Amino acid sequence: MKRLFLMGCLLGAMGGALAQEPVSVAERAEMIERTRAAAAEITSLQCDFSQVKNLSLLQAAMTSEGKMYYKGGHSLRWEYTSPYTYTFVLNGDQVMMRSADKTDVVDVKSSRMFQQIARIMLNSVTGRSLTDTEDFAVEMYVQEGQWLAELRPKRKEMAQLFDRVRLWIDPASRMVRVVELIEKGGDTTRIEMRNVRKNVPIDDAVFAIE
Repeated sequence: MKRLFLMGCLLGAMGGALAQEPVSVAERAEMIERTRAAAAEITSLQCDFSQVKNLSLLQAAMTSEGKMYYKGGHSLRWEYTSPYTYTFVLNGDQVMMRSADKTDVVDVKSSRMFQQIARIMLNSVTGRSLTDTEDFAVEMYVQEGQWLAELRPKRKEMAQLFDRVRLWIDPASRMVRVVELIEKGGDTTRIEMRNVRKNVPIDDAVFAIE
């Protein structure tokens, strides 16, 4: 269940066959560099999010809402508020997962898979994953006025779970707006970030592991 939740936190897939426009090698390099430079300026993020999970065994999609907080390159909080309450906090080397009736605390260093998922979660919300060449092969596209970064896992453990990760980036702000995951088994998740506030003060208590 823990692994499934973490996979769900990461992302999803858009339906439809929208045309992707390939970019040149020079354009790809420029898009990645501009996103990297914007990500380097981010010290904190706060936003609302909506998540849509599509399971191959179910006809209906599962939709949830919540809030996300990010700070300092090592702290992340996903707080689901509807239709259920669930909190996931990553703070340094520790992860806390809290439901209505249970709290689990896990040492990230205890699992190589946990380490990789934690790093991808932190880097995906800012766009730093585009320069993580050890973890991903990256291709860039333009689709309906947005930049689309398609990341294919290189590491064996991640490649067994995820076919690809997609980051939809707003060209004006060079910030990630939608994070998607397509799993090997065909299940997909899509997380869209709204009301994004960059570099605002966030109390360290938000990321407390209790």
